[in-house]
Formats: sequence, structure tokens, C-alpha cells
Amino acid sequence: MADAGYGSEENYAYLEGEGVDAYVKHGEFFRECHNRKWREDEMRVANWEYDEESDEHTCPEGKTLVFLKESSRVSELGYESVVRVYECESCSGCPRKAECSKSASPDAPKRIQANPALNAFRRRASEMLHTEIGSALRKRRSIDVETVFGNIKRTLGFTRFTLRGLEKVTLEWRLVATGHNIRKLFLAESKKRKAMAGAAAQERLFFLPLRGKP
Repeated sequence: MADAGYGSEENYAYLEGEGVDAYVKHGEFFRECHNRKWREDEMRVANWEYDEESDEHTCPEGKTLVFLKESSRVSELGYESVVRVYECESCSGCPRKAECSKSASPDAPKRIQANPALNAFRRRASEMLHTEIGSALRKRRSIDVETVFGNIKRTLGFTRFTLRGLEKVTLEWRLVATGHNIRKLFLAESKKRKAMAGAAAQERLFFLPLRGKP
């Protein structure tokens, strides 16, 4: 289980290769769940009609975008991601060209990029995150993980490593984690002692001898 910062094609592909169920959010997951206007926006390329046989997209105005070329991107770890580029046959006379195209040239045709592999991974991740197990893991993560990081960053003020190198950073993180755990133990013990002191006080009041005339 991980947040959207880890929802890359490279990570999804790695988890799939290792046979691990990827309950990992992606960059659009939050808006998928909470932003109906964005989700149903007809100008989103994801909502455009796609003909798999002809490999063509059709925009809301009925214009056809045909396959133009493929481009690849290689990550720092050597993972190659392939992006397919499509171009509109003609945007001439389109009443929504200003809304659709960001090009400074009025005659430039609309281009879009599609990553079939990443889109498939995202669809699969969304399905898994909405299952009973996925919902339980998301709820648990907000408690088990976010609370810890929030405490370390805000309460302890640890927002940046001061050492360099994996070995040194690991040692520094262990020290931070130790401080976090000691604080938790201290707070738990303080709470326990307060509860015991309160119970003892109630017991003394309960057995307080009555005073008065015999």
C-alpha cells in the first residue's frame, strides 16, 4: 500500500513482475473519487472515444486524431516507458479550439499523448483500491503511516536528512525512529499513570470514613 507519489508505470511494472498486488494510488485517484466535474469533463482525453482497431481518437467535436509517432522515456533506473502521440487531422473551424489547444500558433493541430501501459496499470490500481481489501488498507494507512510521518515532521521537526549515503541515512533514520518510539512509550506510560492515579483517588474517596455524631 502506497500513496500517489509511488504510482508510476515503473513501480507498477516492477510490482507486477514480482507478483505483488499493487494497492498503490496514482496521480488521478483522488480526483477520480472526489471530483465529479473533472471526472465527467468531456474535454478530458480519457473521455474521448477511442477506436482500437483503427488506433484513432475522436474529440467531442467529432475531429479525428490519428497516430503520429511513438516516443520513449528512460528513467534514472533504466526503465523505458513508451508514449504514443496522436495528431488531429484538422482543427480548422473548430469552435472549441481555444479551449482545447494550448499552442500559440492558430494553425497548429491538436496533439495528445497516450500511455497505454500506464493507463492499464492505473485502471487496475483503481479497481483494487475500491475493493473491500483496498478500502481497508487505505483506511489503515491513514492511521498507521500518515500519523507517524506527521509526528516526525511536525512535532519532532525532522524534514530533511543531514547525512549523505545510504548507510549514513539509514543510521540517521533509525535514530529518528527511535526518538519517535521513545516519545510514544513516554506518552503511553504517562497516560497509564494518570489513569491509575485517577482510579486510586476515586478509591480513596469511596472508602473515606464518614464523620459525624455517633
